[in-house]
Amino acid sequence: THSDHLGATSGPDPASFLGVRSRRPAQQWPSTTAWAPAYTPSPWDTTPPPATTTTTRKKTLANIDRKRIWWATRQMIGCTALFAGIFMWCCYFPFLYHSEQALFEKKGIQGRDLDTFLSYRFNTWMAEGGIKSQMVILAIGTLTLLTVGGLLYWILYGGSPVTGMWVVFVWASAASVDPMEPAVLGVIGIIATSGGLILLAILLTAIADFFTRKLETMKAGRGPVVEGGHIVILGHSTCNKQLLEELALCGLDTKPKIVLILSSQPKTEVEDEIHNMNTDLGDLKLLIRNGEICDKTDLFKVGADVASRIVIPEDPTLSSDESDAVIFGVLLTLQGAGWPLNDGYVAAQSCIGKNVDFMTKLHPGKSFVLSGERLGQLMVQGALDQGLCNIWNQLIGFSGDEFYTSPAEDLGLGGLSFNEIPYKCPKTIPLGIRTNAGEFLINPPKTYKVNKDDTVILLADDDDAVRPADVFWDYSVWASRRAEAQFCEDGGSEPQKIKVLICNFVERGAGPAILNALEAMTAFGTEVELYTTLSEEEVNEVLENTQRKNEQTFENIKVTAVHTTPSHSMAAMCRLKQLPLKKYDEMFLLADNSLGPVMADKQTVAMVVQMKALLEERVQDAEFQPMVEYCTDNAGNQLSLVGIQNLINTSSLMSRALAMVAIDTTAHGVLCDLLSTDGNNLDIMYLSYYLAPGEQLPRELNFAEATAIVNRAAQQVIIGWSEGNGSEKEWVINPKDKLRSRPWTPEDKLIVIKDV
Repeated sequence: THSDHLGATSGPDPASFLGVRSRRPAQQWPSTTAWAPAYTPSPWDTTPPPATTTTTRKKTLANIDRKRIWWATRQMIGCTALFAGIFMWCCYFPFLYHSEQALFEKKGIQGRDLDTFLSYRFNTWMAEGGIKSQMVILAIGTLTLLTVGGLLYWILYGGSPVTGMWVVFVWASAASVDPMEPAVLGVIGIIATSGGLILLAILLTAIADFFTRKLETMKAGRGPVVEGGHIVILGHSTCNKQLLEELALCGLDTKPKIVLILSSQPKTEVEDEIHNMNTDLGDLKLLIRNGEICDKTDLFKVGADVASRIVIPEDPTLSSDESDAVIFGVLLTLQGAGWPLNDGYVAAQSCIGKNVDFMTKLHPGKSFVLSGERLGQLMVQGALDQGLCNIWNQLIGFSGDEFYTSPAEDLGLGGLSFNEIPYKCPKTIPLGIRTNAGEFLINPPKTYKVNKDDTVILLADDDDAVRPADVFWDYSVWASRRAEAQFCEDGGSEPQKIKVLICNFVERGAGPAILNALEAMTAFGTEVELYTTLSEEEVNEVLENTQRKNEQTFENIKVTAVHTTPSHSMAAMCRLKQLPLKKYDEMFLLADNSLGPVMADKQTVAMVVQMKALLEERVQDAEFQPMVEYCTDNAGNQLSLVGIQNLINTSSLMSRALAMVAIDTTAHGVLCDLLSTDGNNLDIMYLSYYLAPGEQLPRELNFAEATAIVNRAAQQVIIGWSEGNGSEKEWVINPKDKLRSRPWTPEDKLIVIKDV
């Protein structure tokens, strides 16, 4: 036993308690034990026992066995702790350091050093881990103290390091040192006790205070972000919910999974709003920082220079001009700094269509700008062709078919005409070509020869469907048995004179864009009535500004009446009764975004339900199908329950479009063409428009033959068709089995991309 701790007759020795022998002669304890260390067990009587009976011997043997088991258990725990401490400092921490260094080098973050990166990573770990992180630090500190103390005990005193760990632990926790011990052991004890006190003090005071300040900085969103290849969203509004959820839906392995929002609002306020909106972040890691989106210092703080994408949504709390002015400032700041570096780019949303070219030129080659002004034309077109809005909802976003690209050579399409390649794509639909010069050709001429350097733009369910395939439909054989045909839309080219009602007309919403679309798509004499909170003078000012911004004068349309109503009475039955609902050919019910998405939807649903009831009272079996703008999915479901089919969430559409551009610039090329006023657009057509004179409508049809019929008659791309009739009608994009025949009726329609 370790007899220099305790005498053989005075009681057990703490070292012998762990089964370790000393190399020094034993010493006896004095007759009194009043000064013995606080942790010393009660003295044992070591006087040889008298002769015992058999029962006494059995008890003694049992005690010895228990002591051996307890000794072995202590040795196992001690050795495990000692090995863990040595492994932690000799292996794990060096490996962790080199891993973080490799990650820093892999990210290629310019303008930051490794120390800043490590500090950022530690602060982020502390902020995300909370009390768990503090407990890990406590465990690391305790294990480090025991390991170092045990090794010092072994080196300087010659005892077992396992025994030293136990002694150090007792000293650190009880802070007692036996004054009768040798000086060396006393020094070790004092060091261990001091270390224990310092560790406890740091954990209870200094560390708590330090990390409190660190956490406060992180909670305020003022700490720097040391990342690379991430997505930075500049500005926050309720539209960010759809943007984040769409980014989370993207299934590409190459997508950035770290998303950062830089907002002038407090970080906690943004976090609470995102949480309260039940935003599904999926596999995204969301970071939020507070700052000005036009300030270069704040942009550098969030890593805008090394980001792979910078997304700038519109600010719905500002006017259209003010929102675009902010984006102008951000683009100028980024252009002046040359950010983002490398292959990074900027996806921005312009409120005014005329500003798109200016924004693109501010940061050429880096900025890809979309405008929501085209959505006005989409709403008018959707009101005239019911179902078009549902098609756009399927087409934009990552929840259904998406836009993919693949080199023509990889697909084996080089040298073929654009008319031939659809029949080598059994799971996809070719939409166009991106030339080697970067030019997008959506719906090119059928005679266009695909070069080996071209990239084919496809509509596909996922990237697994984009692969080479053999010809599955022989167009030349089919065409040789058919007469030539020319596309002829019966009465489709003549604009009509209609009477329109626009509810919730304000300058910031889709109202002005709808007026521009009505001017372009209807005949002279079209009458428009406005149901609005604006006075007649304010309406006239909005009309003048709208015409001035678009450098045109309304000639085909005329605002004949303005029904001014207080905001709190917009959904009042007494106000709605004053509207001549049965006289309107088309009605547009817009969301009042100034009320917030939830309250705006409540107002919209109340107006729809009451207007439907009023019209049914006045006209028996009247069909009520207005174009309704909503903000939340819950409102969309409620409106569907009352039979409304023409539904559109404009903010969600633009957010999803921005998300698509943020993932791949191919989406920008396609959407800019489809959303422009002078490119291609989506349309709904009858199959009979494509048949040759005298050709009968088929009773059965597969998608490959439908593609052949369209390609024979027009420079258009068919992307889907309708299934079912009436309220059960569904729009199917990119049918996956293109050789499966289905019944075809005169009421069935095709979805095509055609040149405006």
